[in-house]
Amino acid sequence: MDQKRNGKRITAIVPAYNEGGRIGAVLTVLETFPGFHEVIVVDDGSTDNTREIVESFNVRYVRNTKNQGKGKAMDRGVSLAESEIIFFCDADVTGLTCEIIEEIVRPVAEDRVDMFIGMRNRKWYFAHQVTAFVPLLGGERALTKQLWQRIPDYYKQYFRIEAALNFFALYWGNGFNYKVFTGLAQVIKEKKYGFRDGTRQRWSMISNIFGAQLKLHFADIPESAKNRRLIALIALESIAGIILGTLCFAAAWFGPTRFVNALFAKELANDPGAPLVHFLLHTSRITTSGTIAAVGLILFLPNLITFLLTFKKLNWWVHGLTYKIKSNETRQTEPRSKR
Repeated sequence: MDQKRNGKRITAIVPAYNEGGRIGAVLTVLETFPGFHEVIVVDDGSTDNTREIVESFNVRYVRNTKNQGKGKAMDRGVSLAESEIIFFCDADVTGLTCEIIEEIVRPVAEDRVDMFIGMRNRKWYFAHQVTAFVPLLGGERALTKQLWQRIPDYYKQYFRIEAALNFFALYWGNGFNYKVFTGLAQVIKEKKYGFRDGTRQRWSMISNIFGAQLKLHFADIPESAKNRRLIALIALESIAGIILGTLCFAAAWFGPTRFVNALFAKELANDPGAPLVHFLLHTSRITTSGTIAAVGLILFLPNLITFLLTFKKLNWWVHGLTYKIKSNETRQTEPRSKR
């Protein structure tokens, strides 16, 4: 078990806590995969027969004297690894095959990305747009040791780590990719630990992930990304100003009172005493069309100029990102001999 991929060694790391009934099936697959330099199991203070099961395999076993959480167990495994590439695998995964492992490690070994995630069979991940909002938390992932070393210690605790790996690969590294494997699944916490304890652990996990996401996006995001967000916010505010200015022009053209009555006809029909609509009607009666047109010009023109300027900057960034993605795709499909 001393193979290399593209001149790099790969270490498989399995964090485990009370997984005696499940880890044997996982190690059977990992032990037969020909591409690993070593397999390390980090027992995070188990109280069951995890140790006895692991020691029946030709793998390295290390044990934490007390339970420290998934992130700490993963970190200890990396500190012992002799390889440039790490393959993390959960001890309770089902449906794992050597073919799936190969698909996960190959893009990292070939320097296409810093990390590749094998996603379990969750149907919503097949909708690519959903992944912008749903964290990719697959426990089966390959990554460079260099990416791991970029992660601050704060995130190498509990369940913060996978969100941090995604974030740092995207903003500070060479990016990441993923694939949904239909045969890959996991034993849910409620089944392993019972409904009460499993639910408690699930909410603890969600809390960890949510807290990590907040900190990542407010404290660790690069300045360039912060600037893009600010520009996008300014663009949205400018659009709102343009819309309000246009409404003022329409009110001045049709007449303020007539415009308000037409715009809120449905609301008045449903609620003749609607206070907001009556306030607008009162304002329209004491305000001239010329004043409303002037307000519309003040709102419309500066916001239009601001939007055009910010849109130009955002357009440059979008074109740059598109070029980067296309370049990366081209690099991924190039034969190795041409690189």
